[in-house]
Amino acid sequence: MNLERISLNQLGSLIVLFLIGSSSLFYLASDASRDAWLAVIVGMLCGLLLLWGVNLALYRLMPQRNLIEIIFELLGRPLGYIVSIAYVLYFCYKSIRNVREFGDLMIMYLLPQTPLTVLIIFVCLLSAYTVFHGVDVLFRMAEAILPLVIIIYLILFLLLTGSGLLHFENLTPILEDGFKPVWDAAFPELISFPFGEIILFLMFWKYTEPTGGMVSFTIKCFLFSGLFITFTNMFILAGLGSLAGTVTIPLMQMTNHMEFARFLERIDPLVALLLFTGVFFKLTAYYFGAVLALSQIMKRQSKYIIVFVGAIIFWGSFMFRNYMEQVWFGFQYNVKYHFPIFQILVPMLLLALAMIKKRWSEKVRIE
Repeated sequence: MNLERISLNQLGSLIVLFLIGSSSLFYLASDASRDAWLAVIVGMLCGLLLLWGVNLALYRLMPQRNLIEIIFELLGRPLGYIVSIAYVLYFCYKSIRNVREFGDLMIMYLLPQTPLTVLIIFVCLLSAYTVFHGVDVLFRMAEAILPLVIIIYLILFLLLTGSGLLHFENLTPILEDGFKPVWDAAFPELISFPFGEIILFLMFWKYTEPTGGMVSFTIKCFLFSGLFITFTNMFILAGLGSLAGTVTIPLMQMTNHMEFARFLERIDPLVALLLFTGVFFKLTAYYFGAVLALSQIMKRQSKYIIVFVGAIIFWGSFMFRNYMEQVWFGFQYNVKYHFPIFQILVPMLLLALAMIKKRWSEKVRIE
């Protein structure tokens, strides 16, 4: 793979597409009921603290290294190999979930007669082709696609507003049951998905052009994505009310009921396009992260690593019997117990070790 420098605009485009992903199509923090949008804001602020105080702090201390290089430098060879391989598996698993989500939802809503295997092979090959052509291609694609995605979302929001389906009184009363349900819905679930997933970009930040401003630009893109997801959650609640937490893709459900000016209806293909785009960039970014991590561990870059990781993602996507089993396992175990280890605990440990090492080096230099 030919790894080239990426611009700030390209970096920001992928951050936005990655964080929005398919999350804006779903109703997040449904346990908080009418205050789900508040829970998203709380989760975003917690994720922002994690991003600025841990992930970007690690980058500032070691700007020329990616996550795996940081792990090896701070933990040494024996433990470093274990933790690094664990991150490879984590990146693969996240990609697996997105691949399976894509296949299941396409069958449910658009291609009911298409075998799941065909859909998964298609998206895996397309993702592998992107990874094969290097990090610059992925980021240039994100830069080209993001404006189209934003335009489609704006069209959807305008059509929904003009259709008369939105009833913003569904958002009230605010904090009727106090702040605890909001906090319980936000932590750790919304940090694990989607805001804590920004840990992946420790694999990419080192490739950013050294023009300065990367840290502040990343934070701005993170805030834009978080507010965008919050806004979408508010639209879903305003349109579906208490039914928002009972349907698989609320935004798709809303567009199915929409009729605009007595002639424009059934715009769910636009939602499907958003779903495909979001899932594709997310699974490809994780796929790329796993390939970069494994290449770093093996000290070589090879097309066989791309094939090997792709095979793991393909076969792993069949570990769940159906879509609902994947969702249940994800919310019962992954977001509460598994993901915080990779998104919060390990990065905080690495940051503590990096700070200790820096102070020790400064002390030795003074002496």
